[in-house]
Amino acid sequence: MAELTTNDGEEVPHLPYAQPPRTMAELTTNDGEEVPVIEDVTPSTGSGAIRRDGTNQGEYYNKWDKFVEDSDKAIEEEETKAEAESNEALGKNKYASSEAEKKDKETNAALKEAKKVWDKRAALEEAAKFEVADETDANVVLEHTALGGKRVVLFKNCTNSTYELPAALQGMIKIFVEGCTGCTITVKCKLVTSHLEVSHCESLTLNLEEVMLHTVQLDLTDGVTLRFGENLLVEGEGQKIYHAGVKNMDVFGHSAGRHLSAHADYIADGVEGTELAEEQHFITQVVQDELVTERALKVGNRWATQRELDLESVAAASVTQREREELAAEAERSKLMGNQSFAAGEYAQAAVHYTMAIDQAGTAAAGQEPEAGTTDNPLVPICYSNRAACFLKLGQHERALEDADCCIKHNPAFVKGHFRRGLSLHAMKRYPEALPSLGRALELEVPKNKASIKQINDAIRFAEAKFAAAKRGN
Repeated sequence: MAELTTNDGEEVPHLPYAQPPRTMAELTTNDGEEVPVIEDVTPSTGSGAIRRDGTNQGEYYNKWDKFVEDSDKAIEEEETKAEAESNEALGKNKYASSEAEKKDKETNAALKEAKKVWDKRAALEEAAKFEVADETDANVVLEHTALGGKRVVLFKNCTNSTYELPAALQGMIKIFVEGCTGCTITVKCKLVTSHLEVSHCESLTLNLEEVMLHTVQLDLTDGVTLRFGENLLVEGEGQKIYHAGVKNMDVFGHSAGRHLSAHADYIADGVEGTELAEEQHFITQVVQDELVTERALKVGNRWATQRELDLESVAAASVTQREREELAAEAERSKLMGNQSFAAGEYAQAAVHYTMAIDQAGTAAAGQEPEAGTTDNPLVPICYSNRAACFLKLGQHERALEDADCCIKHNPAFVKGHFRRGLSLHAMKRYPEALPSLGRALELEVPKNKASIKQINDAIRFAEAKFAAAKRGN
């Protein structure tokens, strides 16, 4: 490793494969104190250059954030273009070079078709929705005439309002409640899916009367109360309340003359590590005539409690080859949904999708022979890298570093794993550690990916400049 020397004689490590940082000039303030100035850290001298002289802290880090975003985008575009050109030159777009590749092509084609079906279904569901939005102090009983034939109801961003879906409503499919505060919703009608979803709500009361619901799903709520009618919350009917990142949830019911109640809070019920709130999954259900809340585990494409898994036989819990293929397809869909959420700026939701993809791909690959140079399904390191990008966007740099390390562990030659590891360490101001990771990314990158190489070199110069400033006590 080459060395740079600052004006005060301190050595600054410099990677031989990166261009050296630009000159370190000195300004003198009115009181004689020396103020270091780091010149442009990009080769250009135009308005896009990143400078510390005359730039406040906030603006400096805003430029760094933009640099990270542009870097990811440029590398992605370069890799996509290079792969397309390579495939065209080799004729891969027309012919498969092996049975495995043929199968991959068929799988990818099937996934594209599945995505079209998914998007079409989502569009149909959206068209079938009746939206009750942004109301305050409303008191409404929804009738068929008001719904206009629509069979999915969405309550969105309503405040201090009361709504009722009477038993006379026929053919209703599903109910969504999003972003509501201080509302009371009474459901008396049958739902075809027997499913109700609630997210981002506070101080919400749901009265579930007359008809049994089998699935209630809550995400990121605070102060939600569920009240089930007489004998509408019983054991043995497969009823479950799935909740993630939920605080202060109360559930009440009556079964065979017994009063049932439970209080759930993801913080009090046992947060593990530094998981996001969205990743704190629990299931509340009736067990031996009591309402209990248990940690939920992802097994294949379903959620279950450890108690339930313990009751299952090893044979029933094992993953068959067909299930592996289904899980692999589910993992790819979860990754695509993560990509869509990321593109929409929904980084926390994207992280959840990538988490699901990692679990699904990992389960699908369990016990299988990994590809050369990897430890399991190749989708796993990709999703770890993508989730690291989410955590960088969310400012959770420690978690981004953990995911980058996991990515590298699963595939040591994955360029983005090393690149995002370097970005994470830089964000944590651990510049001496960031430089080798960025250097490793540069070594692994394909020479013809010029945009990627430029971005990595820029990141190296950026880290070198910051490390030099840190060494000088600024």
